[in-house]
Amino acid sequence: MRQGGISFEITPESEDPWSGSSGPRSSDLNMTNETFAAGHGNLPDDDQMRLYARAYATHKTADELFLRWEACHSDAFVLEEAPEHFHSDYGLNGRQLAEGARIAARRMALLLAEAPTELRAVLALKIHIFESMAQLESEGIRSNAIFMVEAAMKSDAERLGIVLTPLPHPPGRAQ
Repeated sequence: MRQGGISFEITPESEDPWSGSSGPRSSDLNMTNETFAAGHGNLPDDDQMRLYARAYATHKTADELFLRWEACHSDAFVLEEAPEHFHSDYGLNGRQLAEGARIAARRMALLLAEAPTELRAVLALKIHIFESMAQLESEGIRSNAIFMVEAAMKSDAERLGIVLTPLPHPPGRAQ
């Protein structure tokens, strides 16, 4: 398929060398030229316009995003204490809700990491998030969010003229 000057091919799942991964299956990709982009001067539909309005209206500061990340991140640990407990109001068990909390935490981390900063305090928040996520077993396997936060953190540090040096031991109380 050729789209916008880029050629790509979607391999059928039976031939997909990555089919053992937990990523999207090729059968999940149903894009066509008609659904890929509005194009041709057409305005987005009502659902899209409402999404854009909500995105604009709910823009948060770095402090607000960090506090939301911190709450979601800590909620995941609390919910994991009773992984098999079924929460009937939500139709999920503790393990499932904990994963939902981690997903929400990753989203907050990405939103915070996304905006470049020239403030050392905001860089410190990004570093804290990265160090906290780095301590989680298999975080880099579950999501690429940690790598994106790391890239943003390094880019901001470079812009501020700060050299980030990896520590020879994992982050923790010793710091």
